[in-house]
Amino acid sequence: MLRDFWLLETYFGETDAAQDVEDVLRRYGVEPVKKALQAGHLKIHTVFVQPGPGRAFCCLSEGGRRAAQGRNPDDQPV
Repeated sequence: MLRDFWLLETYFGETDAAQDVEDVLRRYGVEPVKKALQAGHLKIHTVFVQPGPGRAFCCLSEGGRRAAQGRNPDDQPV
């Protein structure tokens, strides 16, 4: 999962690689996402583009980027 986020950032840029939280939960499952958030590898930002509730997006933190770029697969906990 972290590697997927990192590859998207590499290709599209940090801002455009952010993904809707609901999509991330569907794709990877609740527990892996929860663990990545608790480990500080992912972070959630809420964006308000119109009146009403905002949309929550998920993206890599600096620690998540370092973990995703690790050479050893064991360096990638999620």
